[in-house]
Amino acid sequence: MKNDRREAFIQYLASKNDWCTATSLANYFKVSTRTIRKYVNEINQDQLVITSSPQGYQLVTKGEVSNNNDYISPVNRVKVILKELILHSEGLNIFDLSDKLFLSVSSIENDIVQANKMIKSYHLKIRRKKDTLILVGGEREKRRLMSFIILQETSKEFLSLKAVHDSFPHYDVFTLKDEIVSILEKFNLYVNDYIMNNILLHLVITVDRIKNNNSVLQSTDINKLKSNLETEAANKIADMLEVKYDIQFNESERYNFILLLSSKTTLLNYQSLTSDSLIHYVDEQYVNLSKKLLQQVHERYFIEINDDEFFVKFTLHIRNLLFRAKYEQMVKNPLTYELKDSYPLIYELAVFISNQIQFMENIHIKEDEISYIAFHIGSYFERRKKLEKKILCAVISPNYYDMRLQLVQKLEKRFHDSIEIIKVLSDASEISSLKDIDLIISTLPLKGEQTPSVFVHPYLIEKDYEYIQLQVNKLNEQKKNQKVKQYLDLYFDEDLFMKNVYLESDEAYISFMSKLLYEKGYVTKDYGQSVLERERMSSTAFNNNVAVPHSMHMDAIKTGICMIILDRPVNWGKEKVQIIVMISINKQQRELFSPFFEGVINILSEWKNVHELIKAKDYDDFMESMMRLLN
Repeated sequence: MKNDRREAFIQYLASKNDWCTATSLANYFKVSTRTIRKYVNEINQDQLVITSSPQGYQLVTKGEVSNNNDYISPVNRVKVILKELILHSEGLNIFDLSDKLFLSVSSIENDIVQANKMIKSYHLKIRRKKDTLILVGGEREKRRLMSFIILQETSKEFLSLKAVHDSFPHYDVFTLKDEIVSILEKFNLYVNDYIMNNILLHLVITVDRIKNNNSVLQSTDINKLKSNLETEAANKIADMLEVKYDIQFNESERYNFILLLSSKTTLLNYQSLTSDSLIHYVDEQYVNLSKKLLQQVHERYFIEINDDEFFVKFTLHIRNLLFRAKYEQMVKNPLTYELKDSYPLIYELAVFISNQIQFMENIHIKEDEISYIAFHIGSYFERRKKLEKKILCAVISPNYYDMRLQLVQKLEKRFHDSIEIIKVLSDASEISSLKDIDLIISTLPLKGEQTPSVFVHPYLIEKDYEYIQLQVNKLNEQKKNQKVKQYLDLYFDEDLFMKNVYLESDEAYISFMSKLLYEKGYVTKDYGQSVLERERMSSTAFNNNVAVPHSMHMDAIKTGICMIILDRPVNWGKEKVQIIVMISINKQQRELFSPFFEGVINILSEWKNVHELIKAKDYDDFMESMMRLLN
């Protein structure tokens, strides 16, 4: 690219100070969109000057680059490519994909290599037939992969109290939270922080709508709702809000709020509102519409959402959305742009759902309404993400007076960070119907049960807590090892695995291994120097068996591991080692890599494990040993 053309291209983007589509740039410079993409690739060859997204191209400053990760980050590019291939089962033309993602064909080819490593554990593979890319594998595996991709998108905090406060600065949500918790406690009701933030956002939005004369005015019969702790608490909270904000909670608003609080896992009433009982409180047409929408999401995106709590909230939202659309009530969502920019795949799901509603109900849905649907979808997946870190429990206890409720409350209070009670049963007859349960806590003796279980007293004693904690620790260790196993193929590379390479010094090994990482596209040319600087500060050898040389910076092009295994020890500074592990870490992949690397280091920390690994004859033998040690 000639310098004058390069300068003109950059100056044009600078003058726009906004996203420019490939088509508009092609028209201005009188070239093809493919040539525009070529210009961008050439300008970005040495450093990132122009960023790209589905919106087009934009000139960026160095400071802005780190914030624009959706398509720059290699790991995110891989997820987007996989998502596109899942949705296009017939295959995708690599040049069309290149145009859609504003990437060069060579970049996509490199990303496919990484993608195939990522999806190996799902028994999937991307194959190329001429210019067509096809994701080969079973539908069940594709569903699992799509869920994984979306869960990764919600690895950031999707909903926090600060996010609610920032979106609605005119409301003191921190004080409001304390007031609501105080009311719930008076009714002996418990809400965890995640659900509380969800309730707060719902209430702030409701209050804001009422203040702007946008109350829900549907025909409802509040007498349908049985009087219980939840209805009393909901009415008390509504009364408090009326006084605090000088508004009127009409019967429809109270009805909706009571249903929200009564959803299955919102409060510790595990026998209350579910997807099956919802039909007694909400017109059947809304329940059926919600079921149909979620079925279409499943068919289109291979994502199955079968959670009662989500279904209740989603159905209530769809019902209210249809009402607002019918009466053309405006709803402003201050989270619209944040959701759209930060969670593109979740927003895409919301757009798909909105399009289906428009088609089936013959209404128009505005962008702010789409964002509210995205919020519900994102909240569901964030909850799924958080549940991944917890042990999912079922409690079996007879419903004798308030004994069961007290048992559950005590367990929630003591283990709120480590377990999630998702089912409460009166006896063992329903155990066979339970799915995705890690642990059963029972006050009744169980016989022949395959799922891990703990027998406890109806009124918990300290020994019961200790037994539960031991089982939780054991299950957490198993989960952690399972996750590490999932990433073995992603971060280990047969081309970076060597046996019995004998060199004269640790510096020689660092030079040799960093050069290999550079040649394979993992690091920049000066990476070895950075590793040497770290090594001179203090030796990376530990346990007298293993050295883990690495850079002080997470500035690698991509994350990977270069490994040498030796039959006889070699000198590493003042130590002797038989395993040398050089790691390269890309900043964007840090979150995925950290737990994996910790698991690998835990294995290498024990001499008996090192002794087994150094006996590996080749790469496959080594990987089998690693898998064995993780069991």
